[in-house]
Amino acid sequence: MPPRTRPVSWVKAALKDFETFPEGATSICLAALTIAAEGGKADIVKPMRGMGPGVFEIALPFRGNAFRVVYAVQLADDIWGGPCVPEEVDAGDQDAHARGRSDQRPFETAEGDVAMKHDTLDVVRGSGNVFRDLEHKNGDAQQFKAILAAEIIKALDREGLSVRAAHGRTGIAAADFSRIRHADLGRFTVDRLMSIINRLGSRVEVKVRVRRADTTAHGVSA
Repeated sequence: MPPRTRPVSWVKAALKDFETFPEGATSICLAALTIAAEGGKADIVKPMRGMGPGVFEIALPFRGNAFRVVYAVQLADDIWGGPCVPEEVDAGDQDAHARGRSDQRPFETAEGDVAMKHDTLDVVRGSGNVFRDLEHKNGDAQQFKAILAAEIIKALDREGLSVRAAHGRTGIAAADFSRIRHADLGRFTVDRLMSIINRLGSRVEVKVRVRRADTTAHGVSA
């Protein structure tokens, strides 16, 4: 049976904030979360300072603003989405703003579930496809693209290839590898991403099972 993408579950209040992000920003953040669920890490993701291992921050400059999503990867089987902050700051000031809040502690483990600042929280459990969970158009295709992007990122990291070195090996533009590494997949088709994986020397095998809309199955190996 092919491996299942780890579900992305949310603190309900954080999900409500996340849904106020512009569509383009949410798509990139959801791709980054899916990449994390597949065991990769997009370049817009950094460890959350002062939180120890397993807590990360998506820091996305987007159209003159900055958008932040904190998530944890070591709370049970799910990826957990936490505080989501849209900021009207210049993208160049993003790291300074993040440093100014490095003492915030958005996640703490609690017996049986997740807690934030010792409060009892409402949570929304994920299905394994965060795009579909948030009712994004073509959610299955968007998830598949993010899974393929995760495989590309893992291949680059495994072989220690910079985007320029990857361009030299494959002939694919370094800018395209940079977009993939930043989870910006809007320009890419599934076919294009599969072709990039092939040029990196791997093969994609896809197993399709059609089920009712309440479940998801996928299989990708590279």
